[in-house]
Amino acid sequence: MIDFFFPTNVMGSQTLRLVAEAQQGGGDVFDIARLCRGLNPDDRKGWERAWLDLARRTEAEARDALAAGHARTAMQFFFHANQYFRMSDVFLTMAENDVKAQRFRKSQECFRAAAALHNPPIEVLSVRCGDEEYDGYFCHPRDPAPGKWPAVFLIGGADAFAEEIFFSGRQVVEYGWALLLVDTPGRGSSMYVKGIPTRADYETPARACIDYLVSRPEVDPERIGLIGISLAGYYAPRAAAFDPRIKALVGWSGCFSVLDDLYLFCEHLQPVVRRLLGGVSDEVARERLRDFTMEGIAGNITCPTLITHGANDRLMNVDGAKRLHDEIGSKDKTLKIHDDADSGGAIHCSHDYWAHNVPYMLDWLQDRL
Repeated sequence: MIDFFFPTNVMGSQTLRLVAEAQQGGGDVFDIARLCRGLNPDDRKGWERAWLDLARRTEAEARDALAAGHARTAMQFFFHANQYFRMSDVFLTMAENDVKAQRFRKSQECFRAAAALHNPPIEVLSVRCGDEEYDGYFCHPRDPAPGKWPAVFLIGGADAFAEEIFFSGRQVVEYGWALLLVDTPGRGSSMYVKGIPTRADYETPARACIDYLVSRPEVDPERIGLIGISLAGYYAPRAAAFDPRIKALVGWSGCFSVLDDLYLFCEHLQPVVRRLLGGVSDEVARERLRDFTMEGIAGNITCPTLITHGANDRLMNVDGAKRLHDEIGSKDKTLKIHDDADSGGAIHCSHDYWAHNVPYMLDWLQDRL
């Protein structure tokens, strides 16, 4: 079986990520635990079948609830099904891109069915950036204070959908802030459906997303925060270095060089990164990733900045977070390394510590926005 509390393999780590999101409505921990009891950690086809079966059963429950007029129950099950469809495609390869696209569409369909039932509203949107168009969501705050709303743009990591990271950022809405989620290059619908690969100059798509935020009459353009989780610990600092409209930055993991701190550091992520780059070879990936760096750029970040990172992160080197922090130009900068394995938080994105780490980050952000 898979132990997601103390994962020793990639299946356990992926499941722990879902369990963290389940605390914010992205699944049911007991459904997840029952599924894991029947899995062999080496059986990737078994993994796919189990999550797909759970996704389909949960979607059916959602549709039954909706037909019976139980909108809140339907919303909950649609949110769960969205995540279970996502889990079914985690280990599919580049050769199975058509299947991954199909699973993504099912995941998105369930999320949007839930979003239509959600209060406060979740709007479906698109952001234009040159010849590219990115799908996303504008989530209204719950019980906002009078006046214009503070807003947070949350960027997900390597394989994160906008639909998934809603559950990473859901507490932003509860703080009374608007939340923007967009499938920027190399992520979600941009990667799975439109074939838009990731790019080193992430300030360009991020700028288009900030343009969208400041165009909203409800949003206070002087109170825009940016959070980047996992690989977006590179994307978000890159954006903040070029856009003064970003008034506070949180790196939910920090990355100075994607080549050194991720690609060469974690061998099992190399196929994922090559897919995000457009399905390139290892040789081409190493060459392109030389541009994915904050070298000579981090000093341009002058807004208040917080970076959190796990000391035992096996996916992204903690040394990259330290170097990023050291080279950031802001006078108000904080580096929080979670290093107590017994208390939690020392792993990638502190998935086992979200009840503590997320409020810590949002309280820091609140003090600055």
